Amino acid sequence: MPFSHQSGSGNGASDATALLHFLHQSGQSKTLAADEVLFYEGEPCAGAYFVEEGAIELTIATGDRRMHLGSAHAGQLVGVTSVLTNTPSQSTATAMLKTKVVFVKADIMREYLKTHADICLHTVQLLGADIVDLASNAIRPLRLQPRYPKSSH
Repeated sequence: MPFSHQSGSGNGASDATALLHFLHQSGQSKTLAADEVLFYEGEPCAGAYFVEEGAIELTIATGDRRMHLGSAHAGQLVGVTSVLTNTPSQSTATAMLKTKVVFVKADIMREYLKTHADICLHTVQLLGADIVDLASNAIRPLRLQPRYPKSSH
């Protein structure tokens, strides 16, 4: 899930600035065309992506359809959950328009977070907020849908 580096508190803002500096120092820029896939659900996680310009749509497969989980815009990180848990990518990320991202390898990101407890805590807090958003925007609406479609007999 995406999360934003922006924060309302003074300490959170300095943490965000430090994280942003690290991302630019350690990462590699990449520009995506509209509809270009950044990574696929289930593939090994190579790292995290910071969206500098544009937007990324996150989807998951639900049977033969794709379900929209959310989107990441300028100032947000994508793929960090899989980086932290060292698991395959949990969604497919597709550029919604021409998009510029900064890629940071998973092991470099994990090492940075291990050595910067304040930024690691800030990251975990933002991930927690993403979980709440996911529950509100994706899981709850699914629960409201009928489990079995009505037959048209």
